[in-house]
Amino acid sequence: MQGMIDLGIEIRVKTTEETKYPAAKLVAVKGMPATGQAGGNVEITTSSDAVKVYVADRPDTGDMDFTYNYTDANLTAVREVCDNEIRDILIKLPDGTGVEYRGTLQTWINEVSVGSAIECTLHTVPNVAPSYLTVAEVSSKITA
Repeated sequence: MQGMIDLGIEIRVKTTEETKYPAAKLVAVKGMPATGQAGGNVEITTSSDAVKVYVADRPDTGDMDFTYNYTDANLTAVREVCDNEIRDILIKLPDGTGVEYRGTLQTWINEVSVGSAIECTLHTVPNVAPSYLTVAEVSSKITA
């Protein structure tokens, strides 16, 4: 395979106590966030350095937001997992691999303009760096 398109991206959410993600995806998403951001840098220059000297700072996960179409059923399903509790979040990619992280979730209806679909945002705030999973690892984490 030389590349992938977005067709088939799935998001699943579970409590940290549950051992497996549900068989059904939470909601069909329209967009997936980046799974990390470049870290900054920290200046460590001393008076003996001829130029400024830096070291890499920690990577930043940033906020990870998904977009989905508004329907009462979609918003209700997503609101059920938006309870200010830390949850496990799994993004399953079209090739079966995935990305997993922990964080809190919030959702809302986005602004609406004439001639456009009503959309919602699922806002996730990671509290750990996302980990990348193989097809076998993703499959083993989802209820059959």
